[in-house]
Amino acid sequence: MRATANWPDEQSAGGFHCHADFELDRFEPLWKQMAVLQEDITRELRIAPASEPIHLFLFERKGTYEEYLKLHFRDVPYRRALFIKERGPGMVFAFLNNDFETDVRHESTHALLHASLPVVPLWLDEGLAEYFEMPASERAHGSPHLSTVIWAARFGQTPDLAKLEQIGSLSKMGATQYRHAWAWVHFMLLGPAEAHDELISYLAAIQSLTPPGVLSDRLRQRIPDLDERFREHFRNWK
Repeated sequence: MRATANWPDEQSAGGFHCHADFELDRFEPLWKQMAVLQEDITRELRIAPASEPIHLFLFERKGTYEEYLKLHFRDVPYRRALFIKERGPGMVFAFLNNDFETDVRHESTHALLHASLPVVPLWLDEGLAEYFEMPASERAHGSPHLSTVIWAARFGQTPDLAKLEQIGSLSKMGATQYRHAWAWVHFMLLGPAEAHDELISYLAAIQSLTPPGVLSDRLRQRIPDLDERFREHFRNWK
């Protein structure tokens, strides 16, 4: 649905209001995906829908994107795409590049999570964004992380979830940490029912403002052989 145009092009897709300095119809398939992204997240995580609109500010050129951020968000560290939530609704910023659609889905996942939950642990926030940044048809099997995680599992390696939980700064999240966070999310969403149940229960506690405890502890209490079950999940993944 097209919105009132203050930018060169503005459209709405689900709970997203898109503002762009280029013609948004060039990415019509993406907007169709975005219109159902919130439905996918609320269904798979069983959290309440976002309680506020989310604004996407999209730029054709990297230079324009950088100038806009310097003007309006001088103190925000530079990244290729950004989710920012200050006093009002969440905002996503991105510019056209080879990973534009992935960037938009990734940052929009952050925005949806933070519009539904009072807080999201950093590693889980990034792991969920890595998972939902893929088109729905590719989330289970199409991630670039998958082959590396499968080979690591075959060699008996399990990412240390407790170490991920200790990360408190985005600057500490490198490529390995993003891959490990994605892997644990994949395991919890598509692996054993007990792991999925614990994730859902953990997020429900956060949403109800109840102390959720430590997710790794909850998982190990529910699944004593957690590391082996994680490796088994990926060794057998087809």
